[in-house]
Amino acid sequence: MKRTFAIVMTVTLMLSVLGAAGCASQTKIKNEWSKNAIEYYRNGIKNGFANEERNLSVSPYLKDKSKQFGYLLRDLDGDGVDELLIGIIDNGIDTKFTSVVVRHSSFGAYCLLSAGNGNYIYLCSQNVIRMDSARGSATETIYMKWNSRSNSFPHVPDGEGKYLPMKWELTAF
Repeated sequence: MKRTFAIVMTVTLMLSVLGAAGCASQTKIKNEWSKNAIEYYRNGIKNGFANEERNLSVSPYLKDKSKQFGYLLRDLDGDGVDELLIGIIDNGIDTKFTSVVVRHSSFGAYCLLSAGNGNYIYLCSQNVIRMDSARGSATETIYMKWNSRSNSFPHVPDGEGKYLPMKWELTAF
C-alpha cells in the first residue's frame, strides 16, 4: 500500500512539474512574440523601411529622420500578453504614439493602429487608447480599449475628461 501511494505521489508530482514547465513555456512564447516586430521596426527606422511588411504597417512619422523613436511593451487588456506601442521620444507632456502592434490570433504580429497626417495615438490611464484625428481645422477624438479575444479596439463611451493621456518612458530603438 505504501509503495502504491509513493508511486502515485511521484507520478502526480512529475505531472505537475511538467505541467508547470509547459505553462511557463507557453507564457514565455506569448511574451516573446514582439521580439521580431521590435527588430523589424528598429531596422526600418535605421534603413528607411526598404522591405515593408504588409502586417506591420509603417506610420509616415517613422520615416521622419528628424525624430527619435522608442517602444513600450504593455499588457493593454490584462490577458498576460504585452502589446507593442511605438512612440516619439520628445519633451512633450504626453507621449505621442505612432503605432500599436498586437499579437493577432490569426496573423501573429500585426499593426492594428497607425498614426500619420495629423493623427496621434495616446496611452491613457487604465490602458485606454485615445486617437486624435485631424479633420480640417477640427480634431476628432476616439477612446478605445484593446480586446485580444476579438482582435479589436472597441470604443469606450464617455472617455472625454475621464481618461487623460500620460507621459511614458520609452526604450529607444
